[in-house]
Amino acid sequence: MPWCPKCRAEYREGFAECSECHVPLVDELGEDAPEERSALVLPDGMEKPIAVYTAKNRLEAEMLCDMLQEHDIVTLDRPAAFRQIQAYSGADARFGVEILVDASQTARARQLIDELNNDLEQAPMDEDELARLSEEQAMQTPERPAEDNASFKLLPVVAGVIALALVLLYFVSTRL
Repeated sequence: MPWCPKCRAEYREGFAECSECHVPLVDELGEDAPEERSALVLPDGMEKPIAVYTAKNRLEAEMLCDMLQEHDIVTLDRPAAFRQIQAYSGADARFGVEILVDASQTARARQLIDELNNDLEQAPMDEDELARLSEEQAMQTPERPAEDNASFKLLPVVAGVIALALVLLYFVSTRL
């Protein structure tokens, strides 16, 4: 079975490159593989990553990462578990998403996350607030031009043919 020498994910036969690390797969992991496992590509400003929170899904993780980055905290997210399952299926993380920050910013990041979670618990959004946020998001999303669908152009033609067939059927059935 092929293996990724960087993240140590196992692949089925037929795969040549790791979907996470984009490095060529090897047939066997060498003795130096445990050291390579810790070789995580870190963003600028992060020397020692520490997991500060496990989000329930990718959307929550992105929201928290955006909030931390607004406070000048460098973030990195990764699936919390089952990296091999994600690598095989290409699916979104089903078991949570870990948010990592530099060790020097751990306390501040946890404090900001706790404050945000407390604010959300104390002031749940009502339907009007959710509708307003949805409208804001819709306005921020660029409109895509409507795709030209040939089947909708043929709809009047098909309806006309069906109507003509029904009229002919009526006249034929009344003459017999």
